[in-house]
Amino acid sequence: MKNFWLNLVLGIGLCGFLACNATFAQEDISSRPPQSIGKKSFKDKKRKKRKSAFFYGNAGTGFRWNGGNSEIRLAGFIQADTRTYFDDAADLGNDRFFMRRIQPSLEIQLNRTHSIFIMPSFSTALGILDVYWQGNFAKPFNIRAGKFKSPFGLERLQSATALAFNERAFPTNLAPNREVGAQIFGDILWDTTEYQVGLFSGMVDNSSGLRGSVIYSNHSGIDFVARIFSHPFKHTAAPLLQGLGLGMAYSYGTQHGSAQPGDNHLPSFISPGQQQIAAYVRGAFADGSRERIGPQLYYHYGPLGVLGEYTFSQQSVQFGTVNDKVSNEAYQIQLSWVLFNGDASFRRIKPHQPLTLENISSLGAVQLVARYSALDLDSKAFAHGLFNPDHAVRKAQDFGIGINWYLNRNIKFQLDYNQTHFTGGGSAGANRPEEKVLFSRMQIAF
Repeated sequence: MKNFWLNLVLGIGLCGFLACNATFAQEDISSRPPQSIGKKSFKDKKRKKRKSAFFYGNAGTGFRWNGGNSEIRLAGFIQADTRTYFDDAADLGNDRFFMRRIQPSLEIQLNRTHSIFIMPSFSTALGILDVYWQGNFAKPFNIRAGKFKSPFGLERLQSATALAFNERAFPTNLAPNREVGAQIFGDILWDTTEYQVGLFSGMVDNSSGLRGSVIYSNHSGIDFVARIFSHPFKHTAAPLLQGLGLGMAYSYGTQHGSAQPGDNHLPSFISPGQQQIAAYVRGAFADGSRERIGPQLYYHYGPLGVLGEYTFSQQSVQFGTVNDKVSNEAYQIQLSWVLFNGDASFRRIKPHQPLTLENISSLGAVQLVARYSALDLDSKAFAHGLFNPDHAVRKAQDFGIGINWYLNRNIKFQLDYNQTHFTGGGSAGANRPEEKVLFSRMQIAF
């Protein structure tokens, strides 16, 4: 705690310097719901007609040619964080200031149909997060192939720049992250429903694939992944219902590891403070099918935003002569309210009156957030020795509150507090001490 204010001042000072040099912003492209190309009216074409020239603005900077139909675009974002742990007598977490994400991106688009996207990471884990080709052919049918986020977890698919809290909730522990694969996707049913269907390399749950090589994949099988998300009342005359979105994600594949260290192909589980709270015992390894199911919901109406998801993950695990189907589950419910100057959104909030050189007196948009999240690990796995009860928690329940300040699309400040109660995970059957963490963040998108 004693270093919190020093870390916060250093973070704001560094990011304030970066903010002075940032003049444009864009979303984390790889986290966007895939956008397909459809027919546009004559007025739309006339309004959006682009010329061959250099450009910069809210979506990055670059150069267009071929009558504006082809372009190269550079963008990215930086996040500087602090974490302060309270009542941490066991010294499980370290108070610190660090660069949580440094992620520039490069996108090359040819004839508005073919595009290549590359996004490396230059923070604590170095590597290539995304590298893929995408073909935008029609609204109902498009293709993406390479390394990118598997279309499963709702909060995982949300851009890191739009997260309500510094760290994602427990369902992300059980969901896939970035994988090597290919998918078809598009918008159907009069643009009310989006779908994604693909085959992927089947990496371990919540693994980013930034280890050992440019494109790393800790996997031993192929996963089938499908997701559908619908706004059934999008075109109705009831504004109260238009922002309701319901979806379902499903994946099935196999994992085959071994008892050798580093080859078990099993996940570990982390807290909101990014501390390991559970892991399979040494000698246990994945040996068979893995299935995930994930119902999800997002709703927004004016300043109100609601995000909810549930994730169930079942994996065949071998330990000695025991082979179990281990079933773990997690869920979250997240509420947000924009106090003024903005509306709730799954993407980054855009203040109605952003802070600019022309509008220097604007306060931007302020958002209040609250979240409850829980993780339940299979009790049968503890009974059969797949988890060590002295080191692995049986259940974790987290409650978080926070405030986010969007000065404009470029600059965002976050401050949130998470308190997590654990069942088990301590020696002799005791509970692991509660985790109490204060997070702060300064975000620059450029």
